[in-house]
Amino acid sequence: MKYIIIGLGNFGTTLCTSLSAMGHEVIGVDRDMQKVNQVKDRITHAVCIDSTDVQAISALPLRDADVVIVSIGEDIGASVMTTAILKQQKVKRLISRASSELNKTVIEAIGVDQVISPEKESAERFAKSCRSRE
Repeated sequence: MKYIIIGLGNFGTTLCTSLSAMGHEVIGVDRDMQKVNQVKDRITHAVCIDSTDVQAISALPLRDADVVIVSIGEDIGASVMTTAILKQQKVKRLISRASSELNKTVIEAIGVDQVISPEKESAERFAKSCRSRE
């Protein structure tokens, strides 16, 4: 499968490298060249662009991607703007990360296919594993 992952923080970078290790084609995108350089040798392509710029994001091979994932976590405005732009571009499957309940509500209103909350989901799994060790 072909993935485009936008946002190369800890979560996005781990997602990129894990999908790539599984044999998927992965394009990682971030506006920070340092983050792009850190991942470029471990995935198919790494691109430095501002994902809130409609023209810049339109240059990505969006039509070829099976899944586009917005993994931006710290900049809620950039996350929402990027998600909205991708929704306008009519990507095949759009998944977006939410860092708060309000962020989740806004992203759901845009009409994404799936919302993920990695910190919350990870904490819940960890809590269950702690309980099972009692």
